[in-house]
Amino acid sequence: MECSPGTFIFWDKGYTDLCPEQNFLTAPLVITRVISLPTETKLCLDLGHKSVAAENEIAKRVFFLNAPELKAVGQSEEHLVVEAGANHSYKVGDVLYGLPIHICPTVALYERALTVNDNVVNGEWMIVARDRKISI
Repeated sequence: MECSPGTFIFWDKGYTDLCPEQNFLTAPLVITRVISLPTETKLCLDLGHKSVAAENEIAKRVFFLNAPELKAVGQSEEHLVVEAGANHSYKVGDVLYGLPIHICPTVALYERALTVNDNVVNGEWMIVARDRKISI
């Protein structure tokens, strides 16, 4: 049996949207912070290509659970720039919880995942799918 190292274990926003009849809960979250306010309407987050998979178009990389109105407009290795709109109330240091749209490539970016039950971090899982090599 072959299983996806991400979706099979964690599920993601992409499959939740694609297969609403599947009664699965999403498990992964990536946590990011607002690191700067480059314009009156934009936020810069520390959520670049090295943090969340970048193979999808910019609007389909991450969905913010506590900020669903944010729209990604640019991404680099280290940063994600989002449009927040006029008169937003975000400040540098605000924490955002991102649900990856496609978890499989994101899984390979992290060595471990913290587990949470009832709002308490209670352990961690090593991401063994990340540790790969070719043997000749």
